Order: sequence, then C-alpha cells, then structure tokens
Amino acid sequence: PEGRVVHPNMPLTVVEGPLIMAQILETSLLAHLNYQILIATKAARLWESGRGRPILEFGLRRGHERGGNAGARAALIGGASFTSNVGVSRALGLPPKGTHAHSMVQLFMAMGLGELAAFQAYADLYPDDCLLLVDTIDTLQSGVPHAIRVFETLKAKGHKPVGIRLDSGDLAYLSIQAAKLLNEAGFDDVSIVLSSDLDELVIWQIVTQISQEAPRYGLDADHLINRLIYGVGTRLITSWGEPALGGVYKLVAVQEGDHWNSAIKVSETPAKTPNPGRKRIWRLYDRRDKATADLLTLDDEDPRLFTEILLHHPSDHTKTRLLRKADLKAIEPLLVTVLQQGKQLYTLPSLEEIRQQRIADVERLDPGIRRLVNPHIYHVSLTPNLWDLKQSLITEAMEERER
Repeated sequence: PEGRVVHPNMPLTVVEGPLIMAQILETSLLAHLNYQILIATKAARLWESGRGRPILEFGLRRGHERGGNAGARAALIGGASFTSNVGVSRALGLPPKGTHAHSMVQLFMAMGLGELAAFQAYADLYPDDCLLLVDTIDTLQSGVPHAIRVFETLKAKGHKPVGIRLDSGDLAYLSIQAAKLLNEAGFDDVSIVLSSDLDELVIWQIVTQISQEAPRYGLDADHLINRLIYGVGTRLITSWGEPALGGVYKLVAVQEGDHWNSAIKVSETPAKTPNPGRKRIWRLYDRRDKATADLLTLDDEDPRLFTEILLHHPSDHTKTRLLRKADLKAIEPLLVTVLQQGKQLYTLPSLEEIRQQRIADVERLDPGIRRLVNPHIYHVSLTPNLWDLKQSLITEAMEERER
C-alpha cells in the first residue's frame, strides 16, 4: 500500500495473469512506481532534515512536464505539507500554498511606486494571508524593514501577518538577521520561509549553522528553527542527486496446470539476480517495536508459525541472522490484494491516511537507518526454503549453459 517504507530487494507489486497482459503493464507500472517512490523518498529526507518543519512543494515549473503533477502528489505523501500546484491541491482537497513573485515588486518599481507600495497592495488583498517575498532589492536594508511596516499596519487593523520569504543569499545568516529585526518589532511569531535550491543537505546545513550562530545574536536557536518553513522546487521534483530509481519488473513463476514453475534470471552481478517463485513479504518488529528486518518467504510459508527465524542474505551465503519468536513483538504481512478478477477489493486510503502510514513507518525505523548520510543497511532477507530454491535454480541455469 502507498505510504509504506520500502527497501531494496522488496517486491512492491505482484501481478498474476496471462503472460502477454502482465507484460504489457511493465512500462507503465514501472514509470509510475519508480518516479513517484523517488519523489516521495526525497520529500521524506527533506522532512527529516528539517526536523519535521513544514515543507512546501514548489516544483511544477521545473518538473519534467506532466511529471510535475504526479511528483507533487508523491511529495505530499513523502513529507511535503502543501504544494503550490493549484490543480493538484484542488484535486486532493488541499489549499495551495505559495507566495507572490518577484515580478509583482518589479512591476511596482517600474511604475515608480516602489517595494513598500507593492507589499501594501498585496496586504490589502490578503490581510490574513500576508507572506512577503523580501529579497527583490536588498533583504535586510529594504525588504524586511518594508515588510515590518506593512505588518504593523495589518496588526493595527486586527490582522495577523503570516511571515516573510527569503529566496537568495546565505539563508542561515539572513534568517538570523531577519528574525532579529522581526523580534525587535514585536513579530517574533511570524514564519520565515526559505527557498533557493534547497535539498535535504542544504537544509541540514542551515539548521546546523543557525544552532551554532543564533545565540551569538541573542536569539533562541530552537525558537528560530521552529519558525522556518522550506519551499523546495527543483531539487525535490527532479530528485536532485538521485535522478532515477532502479525498480525492475521480473518474471518469477509460470503456472502450468495447477502447478507453479519458479523462474529465475541469472546475472553476472549476484545482487541483480532476482528472487524466484511466488512470494510473500513480512516486516519483523523487535521488542522495542522497531522494524528490524523484512523477510521474503515462499507463498506457502508463514513466519508467524515459526519458533525461530533464520534470515539469509539475498546473495551472500556467509551472512545469516537468527531471530527467536520471543525476540519479536510483531510480524506483519506487507502485501495486500488490490485487484482480483478485474474487481477492486482494496479500499483506497485518503491522502491523510497515506501520510499517517508513512509517518508511523518512519518512526518505527532505527535512527541509524534514518541517517541522511551513510545510513545503516536495513536487512531484507530470505527464508532457508527460498534461499535453497534460488540456489537450485541458479545451479540448473549454470548447467543449462554448459550443455
């Protein structure tokens, strides 16, 4: 189901049907799954680096044409709170979130009216949703002071300003200095939206720098960090740094009468040899209720009935791990039947339900697995029976080669 955490070597979708019909699905299914999993994962990493602060998806203009819509939805599942994509927001029942453009300020400047007049005109239209982009001229000398003047006018009329947006420069330094000016003017609770080629590592660096430098300016670093909102466009919608997900669609079994014949493709790279046969996948939770491994079993195996579970590495025969039933709090089957004989059997969850599932799954991962850099490897393992089946089919294939 959508929203579940997945790992390498996991079967995400199982398709059973006439070979030609199942084969036709390959390109479309992979295109949908690979791209959207990639974007959802990027959004989750952004959310992690931002300490759970809101992420706004700003990527439609930088997305690969129609991919912008699918990517916006995937981002909302993975960790983004809102998107500036009006069409997707409307379809999903969410309010779109964004700011005015630099062009609005430029327009007023070209007409001889200036930045302050532009801000005031915007505030007149949106007195309860006033978030001002302050870097068109000079962030600290012009933008923030003008924003404060407009905020004071709004406050006098009984309205609550939303905040400012910083879209260039040293965002950590500017956040500190802007917060200092806002605090001195009595606006210590308005948001500061950051944008400009953000990704998870840039956000992590911003948070780290603020933590170290804010106290020097008399600011509470945690309070400032908790005011931040991150608008992420290009590097989210294109999954900057990891442009493709290598999901594959492989034949693993063929039915002949009432019997299923397992199939395998032997690769020169052992890690790329798929796991054969009809399978199920289970998530194992330790006594702390943390996910400790995912287990691939043959279709007729149920690890909930085992007294102990031997986990085999998918391709390295020297790596095994033994878990006793008493060491586990829960064993959860992950695959669900969605369609059968052309009928939908699965009730599709709402966007919010999918998001809550993602949050719950991520929280049940150990911190080492969640590290942004050099994470610990999560175990996706095979039962002894599945391991033996895989090795026997590899041996048969090798013998076939030598005939």
